[in-house]
Amino acid sequence: MMPAWASRLGASRGQERALEEERSRTQAALQVMPHMLLELDAEERLLRGHPGWLDHLPLLGPMEQGQGLQDFLPADLATEVRRALAEVETTGAPVSRDWQLRHAGTRVWLAISAARLPPLGQDGRPGHAVMICDTTELHAQRKQADRLGKFAQLTTNLVIVTDPDQRIEWVNAAFEQQTGHPGQSVRGQPLCAVLQGTPAPDGCGDRLSAMLAEGQPARAEVEATAACGRSFWLDVSIQPLLDDEGTLDGYMAVASDITAHKRQEEQLAALAAEARAARARIAAAVDVLPDGFAYFDAEDRLVVFNPQYRDCYPSAAQVIVPGATFEQILRQAVQAGDILEARGREEDWLAQRLAAHHHGNNQLEQQLADGRWLRVIERQTPDGGRVGLRVDVTALKLAEQRTRIDFSATMDASQDGIAFTDPEGRYIYMNPAHRQMFGIATEDEILGRSWRDLYAGDVADHIATAALPALLSTGGWRGELIGRRRDGSDLPQEVSLTLKADGGIICISRDISKRLREQQERTRLREELQMAQRREVIGQLASGLAHDLNNLLAAIGGSALLIRELQPGAAEVHAQRILAATEQAGALVRRFLTLGKRQSNRSRIDLLPLLREAADLVQAGLRNRTRLTLALPDAPVWIEADPTDILQVVLNLVINARDAISTAPPREGGHEISVTLAPAGPAQLAQPYAVGAPCADRRYVSMTVSDSGPGIEPSMQAKVFQPYFSTKGAAGTGLGLAIVTGVLTANQGAIALQSVPGEGTRFTVLWPVEPPDAAAPPDEPAPHFALPAAAEPAPSVPEARPAGHLAGRTILVADDNADVLRVLVAFLEGAGAEVVPCSDPRDALAALRDDPQIWDLLVTDYDMPQISGADLCRAANDLAPDLPVLLITALPDWRSRMSAPAPRFTAELGKPLARATLLDAAERAIGVKGG
Repeated sequence: MMPAWASRLGASRGQERALEEERSRTQAALQVMPHMLLELDAEERLLRGHPGWLDHLPLLGPMEQGQGLQDFLPADLATEVRRALAEVETTGAPVSRDWQLRHAGTRVWLAISAARLPPLGQDGRPGHAVMICDTTELHAQRKQADRLGKFAQLTTNLVIVTDPDQRIEWVNAAFEQQTGHPGQSVRGQPLCAVLQGTPAPDGCGDRLSAMLAEGQPARAEVEATAACGRSFWLDVSIQPLLDDEGTLDGYMAVASDITAHKRQEEQLAALAAEARAARARIAAAVDVLPDGFAYFDAEDRLVVFNPQYRDCYPSAAQVIVPGATFEQILRQAVQAGDILEARGREEDWLAQRLAAHHHGNNQLEQQLADGRWLRVIERQTPDGGRVGLRVDVTALKLAEQRTRIDFSATMDASQDGIAFTDPEGRYIYMNPAHRQMFGIATEDEILGRSWRDLYAGDVADHIATAALPALLSTGGWRGELIGRRRDGSDLPQEVSLTLKADGGIICISRDISKRLREQQERTRLREELQMAQRREVIGQLASGLAHDLNNLLAAIGGSALLIRELQPGAAEVHAQRILAATEQAGALVRRFLTLGKRQSNRSRIDLLPLLREAADLVQAGLRNRTRLTLALPDAPVWIEADPTDILQVVLNLVINARDAISTAPPREGGHEISVTLAPAGPAQLAQPYAVGAPCADRRYVSMTVSDSGPGIEPSMQAKVFQPYFSTKGAAGTGLGLAIVTGVLTANQGAIALQSVPGEGTRFTVLWPVEPPDAAAPPDEPAPHFALPAAAEPAPSVPEARPAGHLAGRTILVADDNADVLRVLVAFLEGAGAEVVPCSDPRDALAALRDDPQIWDLLVTDYDMPQISGADLCRAANDLAPDLPVLLITALPDWRSRMSAPAPRFTAELGKPLARATLLDAAERAIGVKGG
């Protein structure tokens, strides 16, 4: 028995025949269908086809009208489709079946649905509609469900057994699952009441009831409702159950879920409705387009157009109607004079335009007689038709004209020289900047003349033999040339040449006279800086040698004084000779120390030009995609300083940052060095500094040099300021930061280091705004009395100093040089003091800790092993804040060797020193304590 839904499918043939004309117009809508749709004639030849999303099938060929199934489908799939069509012919009902093939090592499941179409053509033979769906995902879900149990596969149909009165006696698990009614709850209930069936609209439900009343087999499609309210479609087949005597004993109903088939029918109906709606939407969309739109079919006849298309050609409006050919419309517009470029050569223009129209896709611009410009865009459609757009670009054309005018004005206003030549090298344009550069008064003086006229013979030959061949091969050339002004003077210029499409040349020229002068100045400054660094190196060496020599001189001079006092007669003559030699050696040391010093050229300067100059000097040497950025204030920053000192500090810090980045791995976006200048705030003045210590009552500017390099390990940060220490290996001198600290110490500045390994390094430099006070260094309180920084030459007459001025005073003396230590002790004991000498500074520190109050004075050297004089002074300041401390050192640059703020020395004395100087300093220091 044929299913009722199949009968309804047949009844829809009339509707499909009415929609035949709509199919061709809804072809575009079918393009979004994921399923393959085929329309076949009675001979199974393709009338229309849509591959959907199944173009990934192996061996799937292009679809063309008149093909057989085997021409575009794989052989196995074509055979399966023919079986489905044969079944449709046999049963007269739509057929749906599943089929699989292997593709790329996996199984692809397809659902093949086939149904008859209304008779097509004069022979009246019906065709077929075939839909092929990719159900691989559905089968995968089914396979997963199959794994839950084979029994679930075998019980997908609903099975119901009733008594003769159609009251339910038994239902299977599939029934319970599908309807949501447990078996116990439906026993004794009428079958129809449980299913809550709604008969199909074709009357099958009424026939079902009549056949059941007569005890006959029945079959119908019913829309049932589950307990949860969900509706679904069932194909119900009911067979009467007879006993052995042929008496009605009950009924068995087997119901199959045909919801999917129903949904497919609904989908087909929805597609037809959507096609009609799509056509309506397309028509509405075409009408509201701002541009002219027209569609011509494969025979080049107008099918669809909007009012805007007709407005483009007002003189041809009467022929712009459906069915008119493109040639008719175009010829009418040309004859009416609507198209400006066709005037005077109408037939030739028509022939060229029609050839372009039939060639396929094309785009062109037309100027109309009323001044409008149209952009004509034509595209061929898959069915052989053509879509045409007419876009009004009049505003764009006017904008282009304005742009050309603005471009010409821009070139005239450019500060760079711009000139064009023709392919023969004659000038056809030269802007005012270019003319002014060469001293050419008017454009008429140069137009039509060769570019050789602006260069000397040898320079012109160089351009012809070197620049022009490169220009012809690569399309561009850049370099520096020497031009010749009209007055005969040289014009250094940077030239960029670009080859035009017609063989002419675009020349962009810039006067680089100023830049060359700046380069010469930078070269001079670089040489001056290198000389300053060499002097600094000599000064470092001189300082180290002077320390040892001063210690020797101090021991010799002190011994000579003792000999002179203790030995009468001839011994005094020898002692006087030693003293004279000591004075001469001391003078030699002082001259030796000035060997590496540069005469300061301190003046009031603005820091901004110096920082920009330093950036220019370093810029050319940047590597590893490194950017150098300056963050400078707008207003000038005035300070008292030597410009060379500033350059030394900034260049050493920036060059160190550059060299550190060169060893770092590349970073996305590149590396960066930044130099920042700003007034120093209270927070910066309060932070710790590696060298120097700012005073809270002074004004400073802050210069920060930071980089994104590899950073410095914490264990290395304390060493980087030491002379001759370098992290660059053989490539470094170890003097860069030592020079920086020397300059800052001399100018009473400070420097701080912040670095995190892997994240970069930051140096912060504080520079005093006011000139430093030579009498009172900023990193310690001003002494209560002035003492010489180095010993004056001993007097030529015997000292007549009364003894006993230090009687009763206990003095602790620390110096690692035994000879100097004995001299200092003798000087102090001769004045009546009780002296405790320590050649090891650790012994002196232990004595201070044992009884800090017993001492009246501490005298210490600076450069000692294990503990420096600064460390010993700090300990004394902590243990006995009132204890005066004298520093006696042979190092004139002892401040630059400290990595922490200087301790509180009462006074500093240089070596060698006279006894009177030492005793006077000791008496005054102790007097300060006592006072």
